[in-house]
Order: sequence, then C-alpha cells, then structure tokens
Amino acid sequence: MSDTQPAMPRLDPDTDGWMPSVAYCPVSLGTRLIGDRWSLLIVREMLVGASRFNAIHRAMPGLSRTLLSSRLRYLERIGVVDHVVDGRHRARSEYKLTDAGLALRPVLEALGTWTSQWQLPPTGDDELNAASLLWHMHRGLDRTTLPKKELTIGFRFPNSEPSTGWIYVGEFDSGACVGFPEREIDLTVIVEPTILGELWWGKRTCAAAIAAGDVGFEGPTDLASAYPGWFRRPTPRP
Repeated sequence: MSDTQPAMPRLDPDTDGWMPSVAYCPVSLGTRLIGDRWSLLIVREMLVGASRFNAIHRAMPGLSRTLLSSRLRYLERIGVVDHVVDGRHRARSEYKLTDAGLALRPVLEALGTWTSQWQLPPTGDDELNAASLLWHMHRGLDRTTLPKKELTIGFRFPNSEPSTGWIYVGEFDSGACVGFPEREIDLTVIVEPTILGELWWGKRTCAAAIAAGDVGFEGPTDLASAYPGWFRRPTPRP
C-alpha cells in the first residue's frame, strides 16, 4: 500500500465494529493542530479582514493579549499565519493567512452552517450559550421592522459572565457575539441570558418580562418600545 494512502479501518475488539484508525486519522491530527478554543476564531477574524494585532484582539475581548500573542506565534509555526513585519515601523506589522489558512474558510463555513441548522441544547458553558443565543437572535431579525439600515443592539447581563453582548445589522452585513461592540450602540437591553432565552424560545412574552422588571432598556424610548417587534420567532426543528 502506498505511503500516501489513508490507513484502512480496523476492527474494534470491544464492539466488533469497524472504526477508523486513531493514530493516522486526519481528523484526529487536525483537531490536535487547530482544535483549541481560540485558533479557529482567530482565523475567522482574519478571514473577514482583521490583519493587525489590535484589530484581532478587539474582536475577541475574552482573549487576553498575552494568549493572543501566543496563539498567533503557534499559528505561524504550523504554517497557517504569516507575520509580516515592517522593518521601519514594527507597529505596522500585519498578520496574513497563508494558503493553508485561507483553505480553512470552507471548514468554518461548514461549522457555522452545522451550528445554525442543529440548534443544540445548552452546554453548561455560559459564554458559549450566550454567544449562541445572540447569534440565533441576529439571524431572526426582521429587517423590514428595523428603524434604520444600520443598527447595533447592546446587551448587558448584570449578574452573568460574560456581562455584555451585541447584535449588529447593516445594509449588507450583520453579526452577533459576546463582549463589547466596536460600533456605537443604539439601544441597550438589560436582561439575564436565561430570561433572554425564554423570550427567544417563546416561553414568555417580552411584554410580561418587561412588566415583571426582568427586562430593561437604556436608550431612546421609541427604540425600546419597538424592540419586541424586531424579531421573528424561530421555526422549531422537525
């Protein structure tokens, strides 16, 4: 057998079933190389245009500058990122994705599609749960009901960590995540993630939550009044 051919499946003695070889499985190798918490997120930010250290860091406020520096050096070492240094102005140095890094785009797109299609139950990780919820909500925004073409909704979670999040919708793009947005906030919603999840999945009405004091707002009163009508209820997965 050629050295370039993948290893053949082996018979697992405990299950009498065929299993892929763990030692030579490309999936196993790939997850060991780039399957940590931050590497793919760094690549994601670079794919959408972030090339300077500060720009990448602003997009991921939960990642310390020390750890970001370490992960960038690692990605450079395995051939995913190039560090381009300006000899005269080191502050202007940039990080560029190599061909191997650019080839991760369909991997990230497929992962995003899978996450959106299969609305999986809470993981127990508050940060992941809040980020996932905001992402689903941003996909449920009804643009026809919004007061303007560009809108940033901030979320403050007083007794939770992370303590902030945001949803942005523009004329040609949109997004959502935990952390502080780089754009000016039009309306801030003050609510705990658990309450926000109940509203999103239709377990409570926004009017009832507001009346009970579980949802508050900072910003123009007309935007606060219109906020409950900006979202389409999710269609349950069959």
